[in-house]
Amino acid sequence: MPVQPDSFKSALSLWASGVSVICYKSQSKSGGITVSSFSSVSLDPPLILFCLAKSSQAKEAIEASKAFSVNILSNEQKQISADFASGSLDKEEVLNKLNPKTAATGSPILSGSLASLDCRLENMIDAGDHLIVIGHVEEAIAMEGQPLLYFNRNYRNLV
Repeated sequence: MPVQPDSFKSALSLWASGVSVICYKSQSKSGGITVSSFSSVSLDPPLILFCLAKSSQAKEAIEASKAFSVNILSNEQKQISADFASGSLDKEEVLNKLNPKTAATGSPILSGSLASLDCRLENMIDAGDHLIVIGHVEEAIAMEGQPLLYFNRNYRNLV
């Protein structure tokens, strides 16, 4: 018997994870999307991955620019995470209000993030209703601070 979607979501909500925002900028569209499905892949070469819904508006912009940034959020960036996760806000407006820096690839970098990775698109792999997006890290920036964590459908802090 196949697993029911609600049971699957409930089980996965018990996986504690950090929160990151993927930012992108193409000639026609810029914005960001909150993801918790982020992971390192390889040290040599430096590769990372995240999962992106096939229906996401970010897909076309990332394919067009062949670049994106991963911004690992600090515990002071809950609102940024919520804004980029919102289905009702214009992601380009959200990004512009944050006045991001520009990385070497042209991707937006969010100030105040614990870490930012400037990536070139390496590959997109079909996986059900999502794509596994693999990026080659061109630059890594790390800062001090506490991570924004997500567990059981709520933001959490380290104690």
